[in-house]
Amino acid sequence: MDSLDSSVIIAGQKLFILQGDRSDSLQWEKYGFRLECPQGAVSKDTEVAVTALAGGNFKVPKGTVLVSAVYAISVSKALLKPLVIELQHCVDLRKTSQTGCLKFVRAPLKSPYQFSIVEGGSFRVGERYGSIKREQFSCMGIVAEMSNGDTPSDSDSEEGYETPPEGSTDDTHNDSGNRAGETSERTASPINTGLSEESVTDDSNQKVQEAESTSGMYALYNLL
Repeated sequence: MDSLDSSVIIAGQKLFILQGDRSDSLQWEKYGFRLECPQGAVSKDTEVAVTALAGGNFKVPKGTVLVSAVYAISVSKALLKPLVIELQHCVDLRKTSQTGCLKFVRAPLKSPYQFSIVEGGSFRVGERYGSIKREQFSCMGIVAEMSNGDTPSDSDSEEGYETPPEGSTDDTHNDSGNRAGETSERTASPINTGLSEESVTDDSNQKVQEAESTSGMYALYNLL
């Protein structure tokens, strides 16, 4: 993708070609990306280019941490209907009350990649993919909202989260540095394959760092 600068680390690239005269369900499981195209959503031979990013100058909203890879997505022609994208995350959702802490985020296709929360999206208990309908694309990812560094507790619910309008930004952002899944307070360890068995639970005393301990780049656990 020509618009990306040299600061990003590209893990993989994929080009999907959509016909529009039928519905399409496309998967790029190696890098945790799925695309659903309803019939009539695109014109013939519409290209969707997806680049999975393993690092870059990513800045996420204050109080959040990346829990997915970052995907730079572009479409060659204007969409007639929204497409559904599904992104893989590394959070073990065990209760409905935990799903509200996950949010989709977007950023322009240029540095600095300053992410803002996107309205909408669906996350389900027991599933490692979140889905969202989109008419416009850019850099997309998933973050987890944390309170004082703690994981979600029973008191957290979907109703307890207010998502700012798309395009709005926080005054203060966490700088995820040069790796997806990092916070401004520390540097992630080198990429390891696999994900720690410990993940987000309803124990408010368990820190996100524990879930990250085995794989310092836990947001990209499936990329290698």
